[in-house]
Amino acid sequence: MILQNLNDINLDNFPVAIFGSGPAGITTALELEKKNIKCLLIEAGGENYSQTSQEFYKGKIVGDLVTDLSSNRLRQFGGSSGHWGGWSKPLEKYNFKLWPLKYNELNSYSKRTCEILNINNQFRKSSVNEFFNQVEFQYSRVRFAEKYKNHIESSNNIWLLLNTQLSHFVGHNKSVEHAECISNKSKKKITARYFILACGGIENSRILLWTRDKNQELIDKDLPIGKYWMNHPWILGGVGIINKKKLKKKLENNFLEYEGPLHFAAKKELVNNKKILSAALYMNSREDTKIYKEIIKDILCVAPKYGKKIARMVFNKDLKCGNIFMNLEDHPNENNKIVLDKKEKDKFGIPIVKLFYKKSNQVLKTAKLFLEEFGNLCIKDDLGRIAIRDNIYNLEGFKNLGVHHHMGGTRMGINKFDSAVNRDLKVHDINNLYIGGSSSFVTSGYTNPTFTIVQLAIRLAEKINERLHA
Repeated sequence: MILQNLNDINLDNFPVAIFGSGPAGITTALELEKKNIKCLLIEAGGENYSQTSQEFYKGKIVGDLVTDLSSNRLRQFGGSSGHWGGWSKPLEKYNFKLWPLKYNELNSYSKRTCEILNINNQFRKSSVNEFFNQVEFQYSRVRFAEKYKNHIESSNNIWLLLNTQLSHFVGHNKSVEHAECISNKSKKKITARYFILACGGIENSRILLWTRDKNQELIDKDLPIGKYWMNHPWILGGVGIINKKKLKKKLENNFLEYEGPLHFAAKKELVNNKKILSAALYMNSREDTKIYKEIIKDILCVAPKYGKKIARMVFNKDLKCGNIFMNLEDHPNENNKIVLDKKEKDKFGIPIVKLFYKKSNQVLKTAKLFLEEFGNLCIKDDLGRIAIRDNIYNLEGFKNLGVHHHMGGTRMGINKFDSAVNRDLKVHDINNLYIGGSSSFVTSGYTNPTFTIVQLAIRLAEKINERLHA
């Protein structure tokens, strides 16, 4: 059932209320439905994009980020899946070193995650050497609103309420009693046995911080809400040429022959040996003459003999030629944080966010050492050559690193001194408030977060079901 505002429904009739209709919120609702649990799915935006609605996502940035806070997320049905890139892959096993969850605990939900994302449950990897794997991503074309709209419209257990802004939670004795919401300038209370906040890697922190300001009895003043915020630094690292024939021979039958970019990721041995974060590069295929000439020119400067060799092979079908982009793990730092702005509020009276963010030297070190080591591999095994951009060695060049994914702020952990939620995504010391989405990530890894978001949402639905039937 899809409803347009608060006046269309009795709000006291749901065991579970989910705020946010992005991948985390919709997945949780779908999984609860399978267990015959009725839930109210609340979305602040409308069914389609609206610039007026999007303005509620504006905020201030102090530090390195150059993209405004509203450009990488969508305030509408389906959330940011309305414009996500679709590249999907689980986190690496070694990424879970600091997580209270183990890799295998989430990996058990991979099959169902792939069904939701309409991708194959196959993420092959081939060892290149002791430091690198060639890895495979799956590409999802799912837009959650498009795929699941008809299903939700016909569902008896999922009720979608649009155009309804969550202001804050109200409660005492460590339980949420109701959520204060605003729709069409009217205020109403939403009650439920369990509340799930799944509004994204910025908004989750914002709502909890505002709740604490208005109701300090409910949320511990020392709970590190907003802290350990992360993103995915993304950078053009250079250009390169890879001889696919030699790569295939080196990897024998494990060479990943699929359309799209070549992906190479750091093994834990490289991470541990160089004391860097996890990272990956991908080489876009550029088969036009212009890019070949540009790359050959760069390679001639650093490797004249090889450059001449490549020039003679320029139209050889065995060559993979293109730009090298890097996805970098972010360093979880408590000083990278979301706070409420004391001077400016939105039209609902909720303070806008102020994000403090600075990329760590560890991120910069990772980009440099990863590319250098990959370049050494190419030379040693004669797989090709790469030309690293000068900004890799110029810290000023990193100020404009791209940012696309918001993670952290309600970090998962064992205790409330350095985390906001436990391993089941329940807010510490609050009996019935849970967090969905990437804001609970402990580390970011190098992969896009949506796959892990969906895994966590499936698991969260299981935990809610267990409590409802305890």
